[in-house]
Amino acid sequence: MLTVLAAVLPWARAQAADSAASPAVTGAAEAGFVSLFSDGALKAWRQCGPGHFDVTNGVATGVGGMGLWWYTGRQYTNFVLRGEFMQEQPIADSGVFLRFPDPGHDPWNAVHQGHEMEIGDPEPKDPTWRTGSIYPFQASIRANTKPLGQWNEYEIICQGQTYTVRMNGEQIMTWTDPKQRTRSGYIGLQNYNDGKTVRHRNVRIKDLP
Repeated sequence: MLTVLAAVLPWARAQAADSAASPAVTGAAEAGFVSLFSDGALKAWRQCGPGHFDVTNGVATGVGGMGLWWYTGRQYTNFVLRGEFMQEQPIADSGVFLRFPDPGHDPWNAVHQGHEMEIGDPEPKDPTWRTGSIYPFQASIRANTKPLGQWNEYEIICQGQTYTVRMNGEQIMTWTDPKQRTRSGYIGLQNYNDGKTVRHRNVRIKDLP
C-alpha cells in the first residue's frame, strides 16, 4: 500500500526548506539518470508485505514492516543507482534491494534472491550489518554516514557480478559475487518494524551497458 499524505505532516513543515533545497540532480554528472521518485514513477511503486511508505514532498518514510516497497516499472541489469537516506534514531534500519525477482506476496524474496545494501548501524557487532554493506555477504570498510538527522548520499554500481558502494562521495565497498546469485531484477526499499524512522529521497537510476 502506498499512502500519499494530503496534509503536510509537522515533520514535513519543519523540513520543507531542507527538502526544497536538496542537492540538484542536474548537470553532466547526472546525465542519463532517470528519477524513480517523480510523480509518474511513484505510481509504479507497490508495497509487498506489512507496513507501507508515506510520501510527502518527495520524501518517502517507512512505516511498520518488515516489508518491501518496490518499483514495478521494469527490471534492471547493469546500472548506477543513486539516492539519499536519513536516519533519525541510532541503528534505524532500512535497506536498498537490488536485482530481485517479482516478490509476489513475500518481501523476504528480495533478501533471499536479490542483494541488499544495508542501512543500519555504523559500528555493529557483525560487520555485514554496517551501513553500506551488501548484507550478509560483504562488509563495508566504514559506514561514512553523517550525524543522525542529516541526509546521506549513496551510489551503488551494479556491473556484471560486481557491486560497488559509495557513501557521501567515498567508496566504502566493492565485491564480486562468486555464486552469481542474480544478474537482473527489480529495485526496492525496505521498511523495517523497529519503531525507528528512515526516510528516502532523490532515488534515480542510470542504465549501464
